[in-house]
Amino acid sequence: MLLVPLSSPFYERAKVLKHDSDFSNITIQSSEFFCFPLWDIPQFSFLNPFSGFDKSSTAPAAFHQLFCQHHYHYSSFVPIFTDGSKSDGHVGCGVVFPSDTLSYRLHNCFSVFTAELVEIFHALQEISPSNHRDFIIYTDSMSSLRAISHYDNRMPAVALEILSILQFLRNEGFNMIFCWVLSHVGISGNEIADSIAKFASFFLSQDIPHSDIKKSLVSHLHTTCRKITICRLTTNCNL
Repeated sequence: MLLVPLSSPFYERAKVLKHDSDFSNITIQSSEFFCFPLWDIPQFSFLNPFSGFDKSSTAPAAFHQLFCQHHYHYSSFVPIFTDGSKSDGHVGCGVVFPSDTLSYRLHNCFSVFTAELVEIFHALQEISPSNHRDFIIYTDSMSSLRAISHYDNRMPAVALEILSILQFLRNEGFNMIFCWVLSHVGISGNEIADSIAKFASFFLSQDIPHSDIKKSLVSHLHTTCRKITICRLTTNCNL
């Protein structure tokens, strides 16, 4: 890590911090916003088979049984499970189809919220050439489902893309259902999606929302400044 005098202007110190970070090879997502006609705004809703049950006071086996009942009711629909994951140094997303899986690694700047949306979008893209027409998409990200549900000019660009492809699929005769599922209660499709997202290695080039870059940059600045402060207060600096 390069050190600059504390008396240097902030922009000079920030340039050094940027140089030491992972922000060099990124593409910021366009902030352009497209609108659906008022008479043709896509309708979006989702199922919640666990409504009314508290995870802290309900056994995982009970949730698994609820899901089995739900799955039986929608047995004519092709199930697709999606999940996003973010940990230190790794962001990934996974999609589980009945006979195949897809997993992608994303840039570390992506938030887990955006990763969850990205994987839903790519699941919908894979559906397009299918001969089947009835699909149900499962995700454990309630925030993603709520973001897609509330159409306005502040919604994430990826959520808009989801609505756009969803509208296309419906116009092509697809019957699409979305459903929220609890994580870590023994639902195999969700567990597999979570696992492949955590270990995804194939890098997906994807524009990053400016909000994610801002959060990542601020976090990096705080961490780096803390390291610099500690370094200056110690006699042996190995940064």
